[in-house]
Amino acid sequence: MKNIAIKDEKVIVDGQEVFLFGGELHYFRIPKQDWRERIQQVKEAGANMISTYVPWIFHEYEEGVTDLTGTSRPERDLHTFLQLVKEEGMYCLVRPGPYVMAEIVDHGVPTWFIDNYPEAVAKTNVGEIHPTRVVSYSHPTFLEKTESWYEKVCAIIKPFLVTNGGPVILFQLDNEVGMFHWVTNQPDFNASTLQEFQQHLRTNYTEQSFQETFRIPFSEIQSFAENMTKKPEAIYAHALRNEFGLFLRQHYKRFIEHLKQSAEEKGIDVPFVVNIHGFHGIDILKRGTMYPIGVSQLLETAKIENTLMAGDYYIGNIEYDSYVDIVLANAFTKAIQWKEQPLFSAEFQGGSIHDKPKLQPTTFDLTTRLCIADGMNGVNYYMFGAGENYENIGLFGRRHDWQAPLTKSGQKNPHYPVIQHIGKMLQTFESSLLQTKPVVDTHLGFYPDYYMTEFHDEHTKHMVDQIQRDRETFMANGIAKALRVNNIIYDAINVQDDDEIDPNKVPSLWMFTTEWMDENIQRKLVSYLENGGKLILFPTIPTKTLKNVPCTILKDYINVTVKETKHRVFGQIDQADNVLIDRAEIYETTDGAFAHIEDKPDEVIAFEKQLGKGQLYMFGIGMDHGFHYQNDIIVELAKRAGIQSRFTLEEELDITVRSSPEKGDFFFLQNFDEFKKTTTIAYDGTTLFGGKEISIPMRSGLMLPVNVPLHEDLFIEYGTGEIYETVQHQDEISLAIKMVQKEEEFVFRSTSWKPVDTKEVSIEEVQEHTYKVLISTTEDTASIRFQPAFANAIQP
Repeated sequence: MKNIAIKDEKVIVDGQEVFLFGGELHYFRIPKQDWRERIQQVKEAGANMISTYVPWIFHEYEEGVTDLTGTSRPERDLHTFLQLVKEEGMYCLVRPGPYVMAEIVDHGVPTWFIDNYPEAVAKTNVGEIHPTRVVSYSHPTFLEKTESWYEKVCAIIKPFLVTNGGPVILFQLDNEVGMFHWVTNQPDFNASTLQEFQQHLRTNYTEQSFQETFRIPFSEIQSFAENMTKKPEAIYAHALRNEFGLFLRQHYKRFIEHLKQSAEEKGIDVPFVVNIHGFHGIDILKRGTMYPIGVSQLLETAKIENTLMAGDYYIGNIEYDSYVDIVLANAFTKAIQWKEQPLFSAEFQGGSIHDKPKLQPTTFDLTTRLCIADGMNGVNYYMFGAGENYENIGLFGRRHDWQAPLTKSGQKNPHYPVIQHIGKMLQTFESSLLQTKPVVDTHLGFYPDYYMTEFHDEHTKHMVDQIQRDRETFMANGIAKALRVNNIIYDAINVQDDDEIDPNKVPSLWMFTTEWMDENIQRKLVSYLENGGKLILFPTIPTKTLKNVPCTILKDYINVTVKETKHRVFGQIDQADNVLIDRAEIYETTDGAFAHIEDKPDEVIAFEKQLGKGQLYMFGIGMDHGFHYQNDIIVELAKRAGIQSRFTLEEELDITVRSSPEKGDFFFLQNFDEFKKTTTIAYDGTTLFGGKEISIPMRSGLMLPVNVPLHEDLFIEYGTGEIYETVQHQDEISLAIKMVQKEEEFVFRSTSWKPVDTKEVSIEEVQEHTYKVLISTTEDTASIRFQPAFANAIQP
């Protein structure tokens, strides 16, 4: 029997800290006779976890007839599959729904349920079945049938829990809750949901506050919740959109809490997982600018005890213009999740249901490295093995190829060795890497309510469209991008949590704003300034709440008049002239001004001002950063607030560091361009890697340890190539090296071990017990051998 804990951003199994590196393998899509081989192939890639959905629709194929042991079809034998995962020494993430999506008909909920119980299906505002046929989460009939499904499936899973000596360490609750409502702009208007909304209103509003907010008599609250919500009038539409969004967050939370309690009652005592959706297609590419909508929908769900939030990351072919989407997804997910949990992606792009776009191996390399660099300690590739949809359960037909690392027949696709290389590096450095955390220079403010835009009506469309356009243009494609491409590394804080923003923990804060910001958030930012924080506010000063009523707390505190707003103008920002600006807010002040409309010094568009113990940098400038010089302007703005990159490079690379006082540093270099880049690297003014130039091939990355233990009494001070395997024999240690430079250089320190000269490897003892190792070879890989320091060197 083992125990599992989540602590300090790590998963700990029986006292051992584990980096979760897994692959999605659907037993129900693979012939039973191939299960063991596929599990072994995932393991061969350096993985330690198998993940699988358990589709309700496949196992309870007729109401009341459930097969989880393979009596009706071998591929329904969940019991045997879990036994094989155990025998192969792998962990397991089980995902028994009730929703699984997984490209399955009706997304995994049995079709018989939707056909036989239409009263439990979500309804549109005109009373029709929801276009996605999604159920109404809180409907008692659905909960009753889900309870029956959980009773059966948990009986199979329980003996295989890690706490019972089995492989199952995580249990996912449903999947992508709220996604169907967002993508269709149709919340659930089922009578049971609207009755729940009425109770929400009665709990959160007094008679007076209800009438002031919605301008409807309190005596009409029942009609308001059950009928007027479906077709709102302009007089209350903004307040209703906002309040119904807040309600849905609680609604989703209650649903997940119900599932969690049901599973716990059936003996499930491992941590739970909830998936966050949101990456979306742009032509043949994908973007993550809408991913925070899913984060917002599950904001309250993230507060459930012993539940890990896990992102679904599908970026397509990652590139220079999209990689910051992943950075923001990491930052915003971390901002709302339980503070002890690791950053984790339970669906990390391992392929694509379509063959367009064709995903390149370099994408899997860069995306994985980028997320690990940002602190991710859990990755599960979806999919890892292709398969077949039996018995017509496939939403896209029989084939389920998914551009997966393993084909249906078990052949390895070109990105398999890419994933395998990273998996082996993680095995080599797992214990040290897990002790490190990313070093950040500043923070972004994450305001979830700015992403509560999953639905709108004719009255609120303008507001929703403006918020969506501004946050994407001025924040995601603007300042957030400009900071990261200049290697100013940020984390994010959730400005809606209950705590004040502490300037000692968050010395500087970049806060994207619209004209709407609720009173409590405005007050929180005032308090932050009063207490000594440095606040970079952009691109406008809020003057209304998100219910669209006046609120000028922040504006009054700043004590500035906004004269007007201009669009598509040129400005002078510090020394930069002729700067293209999409939108500029013009202030009636000259004190502290550092930007103005070009040739009009009296039309100030940016200024700084001391407020309380803090400093405000009001950057009333909105730009889509389509030109490099615009990024440089943000670097200069950061310098005003005392923020700058810790790195000095000669090339444009993404570079970050994960650091630990005890376990050293890991430097991550990503080259998103299609040409090789060569540079020296300095960090905090200190030259790294002995001053040697580092070459990073096109569309690839490096993970380079500095002062990291490799083995007992064997440390790597630095190296220019990647060590991906450490093997110890009785009297020898061998390191496997991936060659990147023409000549790789390593420096090791040990009193017990000494490197061995070979034809490709030359050794210099630069000081006592410290060895410089140079490797020159035309091969893609090389090895360094170590023997006991007291033994004579043995030549090969």
